[in-house]
Amino acid sequence: MKLILALDFGGTKLATGLTNNGSKEWLNYKRCLSPTNADVNTDLSIMYELIDSVLEGQKPDVIGVSFGGPVDANTGTVRLSHHVKGWENIPLKKLLEDKFGVSANIDNDANVAALGEYSFGAGRGYNSLFYITVSTGVGGGWILNGQPWRGFEGMAGEIGHAIIDPDGPLCLCGKRGCVERLASGPYMAQDVREILRKETKKGEILRSLVENNLDLITGKVISEAANSGIS
Repeated sequence: MKLILALDFGGTKLATGLTNNGSKEWLNYKRCLSPTNADVNTDLSIMYELIDSVLEGQKPDVIGVSFGGPVDANTGTVRLSHHVKGWENIPLKKLLEDKFGVSANIDNDANVAALGEYSFGAGRGYNSLFYITVSTGVGGGWILNGQPWRGFEGMAGEIGHAIIDPDGPLCLCGKRGCVERLASGPYMAQDVREILRKETKKGEILRSLVENNLDLITGKVISEAANSGIS
């Protein structure tokens, strides 16, 4: 049975887990938030520490990586991260294979999540699906006829920077009214904080969840408020 080391490089968090091939359970799992102003070297340093803590001296048979940004899955090269500096054209597959001496496979996090849902989750029994991820950014991944579909240069499903409001607020990518600017966790939190600071009588549920400290509002808190009946 193969021992799989799974890595997740997100925009604001890093995680790693250890599992056996075909299993739905973690043998070990660790995650942590990225520090403010993290860069590629920070990410790699923290990830290597997390890997050591989950491996506990074992050697994996293979490494699988999900990355929060455009990836060339054929070469295992990260094209860039919209949220962490320095990731432009980083050969992550080679770095990991050289360090650990086993094969590594790299793909965009939404593509990996789509494959996970197809294999183990809500997509089981279906031939095709489209997965949408809403977290630090917004992305999407396709499974068509039972196979991942990445499109030209791996960009299929990358809906985060599609413009839906040309006159909307400025996104970090430099465009206005992107899906990510309007719907990602950090931007939703930013917009809600601004509204509540201006309209002091609104957001009773949100204010109670953060004990009136608006700086503590996150996308997760907004979701909790919505589930509680926020208007």
